[in-house]
Amino acid sequence: MALSFFRRLISRAETVAAGTLPANTPPSDAEMLCRQGLKFANGDGVARDYKQAVDCYQKAANENHIEAQYQLGLLYWQGRGVPRNEAIALQWLRRAAEQGHAGAQYQVGLRRHRAGKSCPEPEASECRVEAFKWLQLAVVQGHHEARTSREFLALDMTREEVAEGGRRAGAFTGVAHTPMDER
Repeated sequence: MALSFFRRLISRAETVAAGTLPANTPPSDAEMLCRQGLKFANGDGVARDYKQAVDCYQKAANENHIEAQYQLGLLYWQGRGVPRNEAIALQWLRRAAEQGHAGAQYQVGLRRHRAGKSCPEPEASECRVEAFKWLQLAVVQGHHEARTSREFLALDMTREEVAEGGRRAGAFTGVAHTPMDER
């Protein structure tokens, strides 16, 4: 059952990321807001306006739209349309990651890895394990940059940390993962 739920989330994220919905599905208000945010952020048919993009994404993200949460997190991280705020960025990225957004999982994994570089042990170990978990989840969904990042991270980890990261990824999806599972 957990796998079915996870697959539905992945399917929804892929559909939103591709900018398409099944023909018989009318777009929700949140979907329309996210699409409008993408237009403002990319300057697609309108003047590029990050403040307008943030406004659209914020409204859609508050309605639990995972692509909007992801995009909003990136804008906060980059300081586009809003003052740069890593804490708020991570909050939105993590919300999208927890709902199965592969790009958000990759971003959360990278940020956890970087955070571990400035922490004393055992906090650094926990950061590495969590980073591995998020990167592993993105790898399983086929995120093209996550595999290299995960392998690079694993070079600085103990076998126990890698195994724990793989176990956590499996617990998240309800599917057992070998530590360096490439599915």
